[in-house]
Amino acid sequence: MENTIDGLMDSLEQVDNRKFKYWEFDIRESLDGIIFVFHDDQILADGELIETAKLNFSEIMKAGEDLGVKIPTFSEVVEILGDRKEDVMVEVKELRTDAARRTVITAISSKPNWKLMATPTRFLESFPSESREYWERFTRDLDVEFVRVGRHKLDLFSASKSYFRWKFAQFKWFFGI
Repeated sequence: MENTIDGLMDSLEQVDNRKFKYWEFDIRESLDGIIFVFHDDQILADGELIETAKLNFSEIMKAGEDLGVKIPTFSEVVEILGDRKEDVMVEVKELRTDAARRTVITAISSKPNWKLMATPTRFLESFPSESREYWERFTRDLDVEFVRVGRHKLDLFSASKSYFRWKFAQFKWFFGI
């Protein structure tokens, strides 16, 4: 439920809760290039677990409906959260195309309280070495931060250029830092 429109709408009522820190949702790209919000790498479709990256968005939506869940697009969630004042963390799980990368970075560039985040492995997969320098400049030009999951001050583009900083980024836990 946490990465669904229903979950998001239900959570809008929780914002006044003192434990609320930020909105967070996971994004992926479907086989046909649609950016959607879903946590898991796989989805149950026609009785078997299939990687979402191997499915068109219509197939992903159908699998979600069969499970009783409406899987939203990235743009739907961006529209719902609109210009809310709370912080938003967009976790990149899988972006394979330049069009998807450009769409995501551009969409959040006008939102000063939004950041991109990823695990080091997902970052490397979604921003491959041959184009990483370009995407670093693109995010910087649009004033978009891209940080590590769990360490929101660790810039992944900068860290990926230094052996020691990258090793530090890869540690799962480092005394709460």
